[in-house]
Amino acid sequence: MSNEMTTPSGQRRLLLVALLVFALLAVSAVVFWPRGKGTASDKAVSETKHADEHGEGAADEVKLSAEALAAAGIETAEVTEEAVGARLRVTGTVEANQQQTQQATPLVSGRVERVQVALGDRVSKGSVLAVISSPQIAQLHGKLHEAETKLSLAERELQRVLQAENRAAVLTAKAKLDEADATLKRTRRLIELGAGAGKDLVSAETAHRTAQAEYDFQKNIALNREIQEARAEVETAKVDVAHIRDEMRSLGVEIRANERDSHHEDTSLVRLRAPASGTVTERLVNAGAGIEAGKPLFTVANLSTLWVIANVPEAQVTSLRPGAFAVIRSAALGNESLSGRINYIDPQLNEETRTARVRVEITNPGGRLRTGMFAEIEFMTGAGNTPKEIVIPEAAVQRIGERTVVFVPGEEKGHFKVRDIVAGAERDSLRRVTGGLKPGEKVVTKGSFTLKTQLMKGELGEEH
Repeated sequence: MSNEMTTPSGQRRLLLVALLVFALLAVSAVVFWPRGKGTASDKAVSETKHADEHGEGAADEVKLSAEALAAAGIETAEVTEEAVGARLRVTGTVEANQQQTQQATPLVSGRVERVQVALGDRVSKGSVLAVISSPQIAQLHGKLHEAETKLSLAERELQRVLQAENRAAVLTAKAKLDEADATLKRTRRLIELGAGAGKDLVSAETAHRTAQAEYDFQKNIALNREIQEARAEVETAKVDVAHIRDEMRSLGVEIRANERDSHHEDTSLVRLRAPASGTVTERLVNAGAGIEAGKPLFTVANLSTLWVIANVPEAQVTSLRPGAFAVIRSAALGNESLSGRINYIDPQLNEETRTARVRVEITNPGGRLRTGMFAEIEFMTGAGNTPKEIVIPEAAVQRIGERTVVFVPGEEKGHFKVRDIVAGAERDSLRRVTGGLKPGEKVVTKGSFTLKTQLMKGELGEEH
């Protein structure tokens, strides 16, 4: 056998057998090799060729039915542009805006007859908060009545003087003037006829001038002593009434102009009114309680704007400046946030916590934030003149193969377009974007992974 294999004919037979076996193995490989989808790189190449043939990238839109859209809980966020800088996150509390907070304080002592509002009630400026019975107010009503009576008597006396006595004095003075005038004319006529003496003319002229002066004095009421005294009494009475009215008005008593004081009601009552519109945040009194003048009974706060007081460690407080931008987050706001700006930095540190109070003023739409709530405050510590960058929430960014994409809501409900972006570094749950998006556009945040899953399912279905 070994001799046969060494012969030329044996070697040829061995070569033929080997070729036959190799051919059978090659055929078996072609017939029985598994028909899968190939490797990831082969698939990427195939997808690229398919895309090139159709003039587009991979599938660029996801459509969800109404049921799927509701189940996905899609939420969107706006593409924003922010200054480049480090971010600082601290905790703080929500407080009332002290510049929009006022206390209702009675200026008289007495007893509370009734309280008109409860804690948390919304009131308008001038609304009655409580009714107080005060002996001081009753005494002032008595003084006002006395002053008004004196004024009435003084006015009647002035009318009497003007209408009677002054008229008589004027008539007497006029009669004397007429007599002096006639005497002067007669004397002048006699002088002209040569029957009179010069001294008689001088005497007549003197008497005429005296009578004229007396008549002018009596005719000018302002110069009459009795009239002046009556007028002075009226003016004094008016001033007394005005002073008492002003005093009562300053203490909270309703006094109408040019209206006599009425004694048909309890004159000891005074109403404590709201100094401004807002919410009653403090009520320190109940009906029946005795009160002192100057002691606050209610606090009314306008909660449309609030202060958020952040506790900033001393090592970071130097990086903050008044006017710097801040973002406020709270459990009461859910996934939303509010923005504001720093308007005060306390120059004194808390010695125990070594933190400084930094105040941010914000609006409170819908009144969702309440005083005393905890909040998280995020400050942008970069300088105001630093360049800006486009940022989106990190949750909006998805990876599909080699692509970095976001989902942009389409014009039709349930339609979302795939947008390729050039993403930069992540920073505090935000991702920088250097290409593919513009400020003001909307991107899907919550539910973006669901859209990615639906997109991948659609691509797998096309391949089948």
